Amino acid sequence: MIGQQYSFTPQCLVVPANTLITFRRASAHVIHGMLITGTNMNLMIEPGFISTFKTTFDRPGDHLMPCHEFCGTGHEGMWANVKVVDKNAFMRLTDHARRASCGL
Repeated sequence: MIGQQYSFTPQCLVVPANTLITFRRASAHVIHGMLITGTNMNLMIEPGFISTFKTTFDRPGDHLMPCHEFCGTGHEGMWANVKVVDKNAFMRLTDHARRASCGL
């Protein structure tokens, strides 16, 4: 995931529940912060570095991932989403595609 003023790319990720997920984040230009609501995950994203953390989501749900480090005048609209789906549903979604879409 790339942080840039004032968005994260991609803006939505679909991941399976009960699976170890590795998040890799980078910034194109300034410091950003990202947390995942409903969890204890909190990450600083600094230019020139790839921030990495691993986690497992225990159950399906939607989690907002806002930028929590002020990065300029569009900061308040900078967010992304992680959609956690049942592992079997995820396998069906990706059976014929390389990626699962957030618009399930």
